[in-house]
Amino acid sequence: MSLSEFTVDARALPPAERAALASTVRLLSCLVTESVVRALYFPLIGFEATGFGVVLKPDTPASRPYTHADFLAVLPLRHIPIFKHDGEDSRAKEIGLLDPFDMMPLVLKVSPTAIESPDSKPHPELTAAILKTLQGPGWDLQPSLVFIPNKGPLDIWNSFAEAMKLDPGISDDIGEEFASAVKWQTYSFEHPPLAPTFDSPSIDWEESIVEGHPTHPMHKTRRFLPPLPDFAPGSYDLYNPKLRFVAVPRGDLKITYNFEELARPLLDAAAERAGKALTVPEGFVVVPVHELQVIHIQDKFSGIQIYPEEFSLDLRAQQSIRSLIVPGVLRDVSLKLGVGIKLTSAVRTISPESAYLGPRFSSKVVPFLELDPRVVTVAKELTSVVHAHPDGEIAKHCAAIIRECYENTSEERGERLIVCTSLVESGHAGEGGDVPPLIRVFELDTVDKRAEWLDKFVAVFFRAFLPSVLKNGVAFECHPQNCVARFDLDTKELKGFIIRDFGGLKIHPPTLLATTGVELDVISGHSIISDDLDAVYARMYHTVFHNHLQQLIRVLGLHYNGIGWEIVRKNLELAIPKTHPLWESWMSPERKTFPGKCFLRMRMSGMYRFHLHGPFPNLIHYKGVNEETLSG
Repeated sequence: MSLSEFTVDARALPPAERAALASTVRLLSCLVTESVVRALYFPLIGFEATGFGVVLKPDTPASRPYTHADFLAVLPLRHIPIFKHDGEDSRAKEIGLLDPFDMMPLVLKVSPTAIESPDSKPHPELTAAILKTLQGPGWDLQPSLVFIPNKGPLDIWNSFAEAMKLDPGISDDIGEEFASAVKWQTYSFEHPPLAPTFDSPSIDWEESIVEGHPTHPMHKTRRFLPPLPDFAPGSYDLYNPKLRFVAVPRGDLKITYNFEELARPLLDAAAERAGKALTVPEGFVVVPVHELQVIHIQDKFSGIQIYPEEFSLDLRAQQSIRSLIVPGVLRDVSLKLGVGIKLTSAVRTISPESAYLGPRFSSKVVPFLELDPRVVTVAKELTSVVHAHPDGEIAKHCAAIIRECYENTSEERGERLIVCTSLVESGHAGEGGDVPPLIRVFELDTVDKRAEWLDKFVAVFFRAFLPSVLKNGVAFECHPQNCVARFDLDTKELKGFIIRDFGGLKIHPPTLLATTGVELDVISGHSIISDDLDAVYARMYHTVFHNHLQQLIRVLGLHYNGIGWEIVRKNLELAIPKTHPLWESWMSPERKTFPGKCFLRMRMSGMYRFHLHGPFPNLIHYKGVNEETLSG
């Protein structure tokens, strides 16, 4: 088993405490890694914790001694984090990348004096050692200072927001998202999905997510936007919704390609289910919608006719909630529907820009990209519809995309398709549920087996996704939710990937045009357009290394020993010509940091489609914990 001790120890906590901890450590991870706050590392000897981190409040000046009022949190750490190469605080090494795997399941805050509480003095020997370490020059701490267990992300967030002088409206709104994440994560811990097996169909893997994103602090946020009611966890099944239908005047829609033709089986099936004809008024187009969108459509649009509930079909949702299969009706295609719910930091609707782009990129660009069909398949978006309302923030609530679906027919091709996010999850119900499927299903019970499996995975991954970057200046957003791995049904060998969703593409149009002769057809100002190749390389770096491969390597137990990143470097050396600018961008020893996507900075700025980046330590160069790590 290769779970982090953090994960193992956290499971001893009641679900509500465990959920609060899950969101808290992600919040602290973002604050530190995005350099919103500074954090210092101090080693400890003789404890289960190898050291601890002091997370300081924003804008704490290093020029004066630190007091208890400067502390945002104190974190006992089981593993040594990744340090900044250019930290300037003379007191200790400054942490550059803090991951929940680095931590112990305990977050402390400080109080200047003792308070009466059953847990006001947790782990007295450990906290005494921490306090003793924080003595001497550079510190002004009272001997009466005590450490108190943090109760959840709102404690940290409110303290941070006050010190940051954040606008109260923004602070309160983000605080509500943290509260939602904890609430829904608690429910997930109390009602975990069954542990998937290799024989489980793809949709079961999609619905097997326990915690979700490894570092996003809103990893479990579910906020139902008005006029939707705020559904309590368990009161509405997001994975098994209904498909409803509305009739929209043709002149009020922007339709790309043959939407009515491809949607026709849905209308026929709904009519058969209802036992009566589904009549389409003259001059109208029937649009399939998620049942939760009916109330949004009634609220935001006029002239739309809503079909009764008897014309409805059963759906099963993939991980994103808005991507859905229609069992027994659609076989080779699936739906992507706008849903007025905020998951993580984004409302899961479909913007007019995305509705315009997807089918055009699929038909006009994908066939000409440098892609090896043996190892990568693009799930093309075949057609789309979106309301023509002049305000895109309203139009996005009435939109649908029909895209290729390979999951329903994978067994006919001798393949098992598994969304990559689900491989690294754990905490499932049933036999083996405490072990990530990656370890359990592929029987990776030794370091050598895990290293060999990773080597094959990385080699195929780079063959799939690097050529379009190297030649065409096109980066797919191949994070684990967008990547579906194709495994041989008999041998379990990795055969390749399916990549889906174009909202996070990054494209340099001049390079695309020069190498394919194709001019990108996109609405002006779309976030996928890059003015230079550096932005393409940055997008690819974040989704591949910081997001996808980092969690995979950590779950495999190949991070702190450096083995996983050595495997990554070896395969990059084979995949990238040394004369290509990507080599210098990623592999140069001078490239100590790389622009990383800053979830929290973006959320505080009200951004989600355009990215804010900060200097993250370049994981490609990480060699594990060694003497150089501690002394360099």
